[in-house]
Amino acid sequence: MTHSGTCIGRDGTSLAYFETGAGRPVIALHGFPDTYETWNGLTGPLVGAGVRFIAMAMRGYMPSDVPGSGDYSVLQFANDIICLLDALEIERATMIGHDWGASAGYALAALAPERLECLVTLAIPPFSVFPTGLRERLARPHNFYLGFGPLSNWWLRRGDFEEVRRLYRKWSPRWDTPKDHMEKVIAALRQAGRSRAAVDYYRARMSDEDRRLIVKSIKTPVLMIYGSDEPHVRQESYARAAHVTGAGSRIVRIDGAGHWPHLEAPERCLAEILSFLASHHGPD
Repeated sequence: MTHSGTCIGRDGTSLAYFETGAGRPVIALHGFPDTYETWNGLTGPLVGAGVRFIAMAMRGYMPSDVPGSGDYSVLQFANDIICLLDALEIERATMIGHDWGASAGYALAALAPERLECLVTLAIPPFSVFPTGLRERLARPHNFYLGFGPLSNWWLRRGDFEEVRRLYRKWSPRWDTPKDHMEKVIAALRQAGRSRAAVDYYRARMSDEDRRLIVKSIKTPVLMIYGSDEPHVRQESYARAAHVTGAGSRIVRIDGAGHWPHLEAPERCLAEILSFLASHHGPD
């Protein structure tokens, strides 16, 4: 049985989630541009393997609230996960994150490692090896041009969200994105305030204090999955990632996949995730 609920973030933002299954808790967070239904294909098999699966909609994304505080800092994302864990009375969990959800996972591992059993990230390398120079800006210029508030919101929405379709084509060039997936993503962004929330993630800048707290090596074991169609500058970062993550971490490159490996190669991702969980989930 699937249960839907909400918890309240530290700034008063209502955060929506759905959960199903029983067993070891696994928290899943999506990225951009996407919804928390991105995990639907993995949910059943994970539940069948004995997982209590909990997917949260990130702040600003349907059906969570748009934060009145306007806070889209990565540190706040980590705090949102802590609030969810507290609301569900979960001391420790595994987390799976894609894109912004992966960033949230790395932040949580740095801020509150005692709340994580292990971490699975998709498409984003750890903060301490993440590229920041010109090659990264040229490879992923959206990190710059989506950071201009109302202008970026107009750009994202123009032509009935043609920019969203273009980003899927660019980031996953060998994946024929299913029509129903694209329609769900765009329908969610059409709702009042939602596209603006999505681009405002890119306005947030990490403060020096936040950087001190979360940009560092982490001790949590991490399964890092990425596709061969990711930019070379990011793939090079993964080559250094094992040195800044916990013992037992793994790095998996999926040939022929782009930015959404869990959707492009779900069977391979599921096998890697289940193997990783089996090696890091101790006896109950």
